Amino acid sequence: MITDCNGKLFLLLHAHLPFVRNPSYDRFLEENWLFEALTETYLPLVQTLSRLAEKGIPGTINLSVSPTLLAMLSDPLLLNRYSVHLQKLQELAKKELHRLADDYEKLQVAQFYASRMMELAELWEERLHRDILAEFLRLEKRGKLSLLTCVGTHPFLPAYQAEPESIRMQLKLTVEAFQRAFGRRPRGVWLPECGYFDGLDGYLAKEGFEFFFMETHGILLADPPPRFGVFAPVRTPAGLLALGREQSSSVEVWSRQRGYPGHPDYREFYRDIAQELDSQYLGAYFMAKDTPIDTGFKYYRITGGEQKSVYRPWQAMNLAREHARLFVANREAQMAELAPQMPSHSPCVLCPYDAELFGHWWFEGPQFIESVFEWAASSRILQLASVDGMRNDPDDAVPHNPIFSSWGENGFASVWVNPQVEFIYPKFFKMFSLFQSAKKTNPKSPLQKRILAQMERELVLFQASDWAFMIHNNSAGGYAKNRLAEHERDFMKLLSLFQGVFQDESLLNEIELRDNIFPWLNR
Repeated sequence: MITDCNGKLFLLLHAHLPFVRNPSYDRFLEENWLFEALTETYLPLVQTLSRLAEKGIPGTINLSVSPTLLAMLSDPLLLNRYSVHLQKLQELAKKELHRLADDYEKLQVAQFYASRMMELAELWEERLHRDILAEFLRLEKRGKLSLLTCVGTHPFLPAYQAEPESIRMQLKLTVEAFQRAFGRRPRGVWLPECGYFDGLDGYLAKEGFEFFFMETHGILLADPPPRFGVFAPVRTPAGLLALGREQSSSVEVWSRQRGYPGHPDYREFYRDIAQELDSQYLGAYFMAKDTPIDTGFKYYRITGGEQKSVYRPWQAMNLAREHARLFVANREAQMAELAPQMPSHSPCVLCPYDAELFGHWWFEGPQFIESVFEWAASSRILQLASVDGMRNDPDDAVPHNPIFSSWGENGFASVWVNPQVEFIYPKFFKMFSLFQSAKKTNPKSPLQKRILAQMERELVLFQASDWAFMIHNNSAGGYAKNRLAEHERDFMKLLSLFQGVFQDESLLNEIELRDNIFPWLNR
């Protein structure tokens, strides 16, 4: 029988996208990653949390926002392009209502999409005035959101241990980006890919961080092993708190075979009208040369095989509410079992997920989150809590040293360090050495300072773990290799410009215009 306890459920969403910005094109395919995430994840999350606040439903969700995403969400060029994107979606919605006028089942779905696009456009333009970061801050002040950060351009930090200064460089960018976006220093940090190595907590402590998160085995195999496993934060040798991911909650949401998102009544992600209708109907905006661009208009349920049933939004949303009930009930049972064994500390369950899972990959995910809040509000066992309130066991005074680990395939960095991507790291170390040598010349002229700042931007953008992930998983691998080559090429051109091998300020202007992240580096 479940009895009262004061369990803490830490729902943590990690919001990150690689920095993509190309002003040379009116429509750049990879910028759509940002537009999809805004339409399907970030704006629906704002809607969800606003409704919860208005209804007075207690609880807080934790959101880690990477510096690259912060940069894109405050870039006027990209924000203007997203407004155009919403206009194009509304135009397509009107066309779909006309096309499906005689198809009763699909027409209901088209009407759902048309209403949704209108609401999102109104939210974006009229209420947020294109400033979602300010809304995140407002939601934090209302107690619905707890903001934390991620490291720089999302580098897989264990791969850069040979150059400690490169890690410090990324962490300084992390703190500055967060402070500029939200007006305060970050307390907590999400490690890219949960990548940890022995001693990393010392780097974090020097930049003022107080806590971070790890994959399960990174904590369970710590020295000494923690008394309560991943169900209470541990203190590391550098004095930070670290908390590990709880596995069963991950399986319920992440697993392709056993997770909730695989239910046949949920929307099928892979059946977009962009793959089914001709380019003349879709129009130039939803085509990249001969490649169709997903529109978000999807009319089928997952169901089974090739014969898909038509999607029913109301049915799927009700299912998400039921899955949220099961999720909360499972966490309650877990915490009720743990409580008698943890007299000195409330049971903690960390549930970290990529934010884009909720809405983009799992369309009904925002409804699931809203319902988790609603079910948790009436619980006597747990509360949806802010990670800012984490405390370690007062009876555990011994520091614990976590082990080298990551999340992802195999749990020990094999996605980001493997024969497919091993070429990345020697290139980086060579460029970083050249950069350090250039810095030592202590340049005085404004032009040289600009060049050096842009060299740093190319370096840190080269470090993004996204490129190795894409190459290893054969997902946009060609684009990832092109980005790596582009940053390396531009870095070497800038180095030659810095050394006075040739004079071409227009080249610097061109690179600065495209890769304009971290503008304060020009100081």
